[in-house]
Amino acid sequence: MIDSSAKSSRELYTTVAVFIISLIIMVLRRPDIINHAQPWAEDGKIWLAGIYNNGFWSSLILPQNGYYQTISRLTYGVSILFGVSNAALVSNIIAISIRCFLICFLISKRMSFIDIKFRIAAALYLILMPNISEGFVNITNIHWYLSMYLMTIVLANNPNNTSSKIHDFVILIISGLSGPFVVFIAPCLLLKRLHERGNVFEAVKKINFFDAIMATCCIIQVVAILGAPDTARSSAPLGASLGVLIKIISYRIIGGTFTKNDIVSFMPEDKHLCALLFVIFSIPFLYFLIRGGWRFRAAAIFPVMMFGFALAKPMMSITDPQWPVFFGPGNGERYFFVTNFAFFCFILFIVSKITKGQDIVFSALLAIALIGSSQDFRMNKLPDVGYQDDLKKLQSAEVGDHVTLRINPPGWTMMLIKK
Repeated sequence: MIDSSAKSSRELYTTVAVFIISLIIMVLRRPDIINHAQPWAEDGKIWLAGIYNNGFWSSLILPQNGYYQTISRLTYGVSILFGVSNAALVSNIIAISIRCFLICFLISKRMSFIDIKFRIAAALYLILMPNISEGFVNITNIHWYLSMYLMTIVLANNPNNTSSKIHDFVILIISGLSGPFVVFIAPCLLLKRLHERGNVFEAVKKINFFDAIMATCCIIQVVAILGAPDTARSSAPLGASLGVLIKIISYRIIGGTFTKNDIVSFMPEDKHLCALLFVIFSIPFLYFLIRGGWRFRAAAIFPVMMFGFALAKPMMSITDPQWPVFFGPGNGERYFFVTNFAFFCFILFIVSKITKGQDIVFSALLAIALIGSSQDFRMNKLPDVGYQDDLKKLQSAEVGDHVTLRINPPGWTMMLIKK
């Protein structure tokens, strides 16, 4: 009993330590998310303004951009309780905390089927990964990380206590109703159930509450997507071709996983290099997709389906062909949060299969990742667009006045009706 209690205490201390260290490192990457917090895009224009003007409950049930984004509304429903002037700060803290909890989960015993050194490497990469300034740190883009969190839960060992089960259900519901990605995670859960239960009949016969909740979230999001008007997405032409696709994958995923996009921005101009990299990594990917276990297949299917959906309906331009816009180093970074983390984990998986000299190769990979990500460690703070000045105008306004507040990115505004 004492040994069990001591073990639980060590696990708790480890989790707290990992959380705190992760939080500190992320704040160091861009301190203004704490000391000069400002709403980002939909954070202010949709979530904060909608809840402030119309109330929390009236806005909670509304989809946005063709799907439900519950975490954004929940976050600002909580944040606004601390006052409009503090809402962005509280929102950023919640966004950082979600990422830190994901990192803690990666290190936890629920993922013990993976060697601890690979889990630590994956967690470090998630903290330090380059090319994430667009979603660092805001609630608008947190659904990408929530999808990774839910996918990690699907891959993990099943929970064996009440607190772990509650944890899984909370993440399932929040993630499932905060973006369309649950639609791509559901097939991965089916792969897991087929492995555990033997066949489709048993998988359906033994369906549990977790399975039912995921199916429900999936249906809700599908209905929202199908019912969304065409105006919810850009109608600009895709500009799609196999050559452009290979360049995007080679440049933004293979190259962009390990260093700042600006450093490898030459890649789209070299079609032979892109084709070579694409072939080199496609061969082992297809091999393990066929010969690997259910976890590899699930971990591969999710980012592929997610990226396919993103490319099918991107929001990169409203006039120009959209796929070529990805060749701009900072364009559409959010579309690669999941794929780049998945690609790094794929490389770790390949290294784990090496029988001789594994430690040397692992050390070299970690060094390359750390050196490359260090080029994009510190990110520029958001420009001062006058948000704090506009907050003062709101405070001095009369009840019922419509006040326009400038927010980031530059050119965006939100309108609040003074209460």
